[in-house]
Amino acid sequence: MDDLKAQLEELKKRLEVLEENIDPVDEVMLSIKARLKKRLEGGVLPEIDEEKAAKTLKALANPDRIRILKMLAERPMGFKEMKEILGVESPTVSHHLKLLVRTGMVRKGDKYEISPNGRLFLRLLEIITALEEVEE
Repeated sequence: MDDLKAQLEELKKRLEVLEENIDPVDEVMLSIKARLKKRLEGGVLPEIDEEKAAKTLKALANPDRIRILKMLAERPMGFKEMKEILGVESPTVSHHLKLLVRTGMVRKGDKYEISPNGRLFLRLLEIITALEEVEE
């Protein structure tokens, strides 16, 4: 129990460091902050759903899927436009979009658009990339 409390305190400290470095208008980071605070208030982080986590990570495990998220973060796009920008065949784009839609990172309407969770994961990838650069 003491170990769990120590871990929670460490997470709170890390959250405070993140808060100090957050641009106040960064909605995605504010969303992360709110979600973490809500989870930490109960004193226990939820158990990891391994299947859901693996599906989410699989959806991000391809450079073209990350490129799609980045493109959709700028503006909604149609299938044909994404295909032309990526320079890949239609079945490949269709496969990538199917995974991103299934994991809830992308929404399909008249055009494809990034979801709030997609923005969150894209922002987390930016943070992970920045941390890796610092550690090198």
